[in-house]
Amino acid sequence: VRAGQILEMLRWTRAWTAPYRGIGLSNSSFSRLPIAPSSSQGGTEPRPVRLSYKLLDGEAASPALVFLHGLFGSKTNFNFVAKALAQQTGRRVLTVDARNHGESSHSPDMSYEAMSKDLQDLLPHLGLVPCVLIGHSMGGRTAMLLALQRSQPLP
Repeated sequence: VRAGQILEMLRWTRAWTAPYRGIGLSNSSFSRLPIAPSSSQGGTEPRPVRLSYKLLDGEAASPALVFLHGLFGSKTNFNFVAKALAQQTGRRVLTVDARNHGESSHSPDMSYEAMSKDLQDLLPHLGLVPCVLIGHSMGGRTAMLLALQRSQPLP
């Protein structure tokens, strides 16, 4: 996907959501779905790990773009697109290594719940709430789970 295509998708998303500001996950039954506990943690809350990331600076007035890679990937998969979007949109752009990938810490728990929890800890720490999550494959599933778990903004 080229940077121009992502810019067009952002414009389309903005145009699509503008008439429907009152409708969102918080009003749907999806936000009330129970999320199964992490299987490898025996039903306890997943413990977050230290994530490696690269944050490209930009204007804080617009939500940051957060890129989440797929299985066997790393934050470097999005270097070209991240740089182009930071330059063309003026937004902050974050690329993240998921747990057990790249330079991030390793853990026996590789569940989507754990990966979501990692992001729930990292994003507020970096001041990136709210943000736009963009994920490929495993990163897309992590983004969807995070959206379902946190249909309301993080504190």
